[in-house]
Amino acid sequence: MARCLSTPHHITALFRPVPGPGPGYSGSIGVGLAVEPRARFCPGLDGWDPGYDLPQFNEAAELLGSRPSGRLVYPLPPGRGYAVSAASAILGALAAAMERGAGVFRAYRTAHEVEVRRSTGLGDVASIACGVGLVLRYSPGPPGEALVDCIPTPPSLYIIAGEAGSMDTSRLIEMYSSQKFVDEVSRSLSRIFREPSLDRFFEEAERVTRLLSLDSRLVGVEAHRILSGVGDVYGYYVKKRVLVVAAGEGSVGEIVGRMAGAGLDVRLLKPSTGPPRLE
Repeated sequence: MARCLSTPHHITALFRPVPGPGPGYSGSIGVGLAVEPRARFCPGLDGWDPGYDLPQFNEAAELLGSRPSGRLVYPLPPGRGYAVSAASAILGALAAAMERGAGVFRAYRTAHEVEVRRSTGLGDVASIACGVGLVLRYSPGPPGEALVDCIPTPPSLYIIAGEAGSMDTSRLIEMYSSQKFVDEVSRSLSRIFREPSLDRFFEEAERVTRLLSLDSRLVGVEAHRILSGVGDVYGYYVKKRVLVVAAGEGSVGEIVGRMAGAGLDVRLLKPSTGPPRLE
């Protein structure tokens, strides 16, 4: 039976770009949630076209001197804020590292450099490499150099994503580079880093979402109206054009119904319980 490489995804909530002298030294600080289902690459199996054009897999693999063949499975769509491009780059780099005998951190660094060069992600590779629940990136760079911590989330937690459409990552980075975004996000990140917890995370993520009207501007809905009267909601935020809500199992059905009623495409996710692995 073939063994497959798998990786979680990551939904950034707040981030601040940190430029450096080159792709290997650039990145961002920030916070977000590592989520599943996991993307997979199964070497030796017949290929399967996932329907997405994700060149990061081959680019990362070729930088390590390989072009692995096998089956790629992407359960989440690109362009929605799930860091699918980072997951693809990680799978390509790790698959090549297995073939070439390269180290894991070299593979991660290669995936990070691909993401930065393409402007498809500044910190997702480091977050995915941590890969558990709430992820905090205290410094920029690839895994092994960035200071990253993960906080497990309650097993009963669900992540409900309401998608209004896609958005290019370069546009998101440009938006987050405006002075108002930088100021508000920096204040929130400082508070979260001083008191790293799920409660503080959602308190600050909601504050920025409301203050900058990200829900109505990017998703076309007001989050507090959708969630009004619903119990067991941990919090919410917006990534690209997706409203991300964390709630207990008992509230999932009601939230899904309200999101769908507001015209959003709904996707049900779970916090990730582990980093990329061979399984």
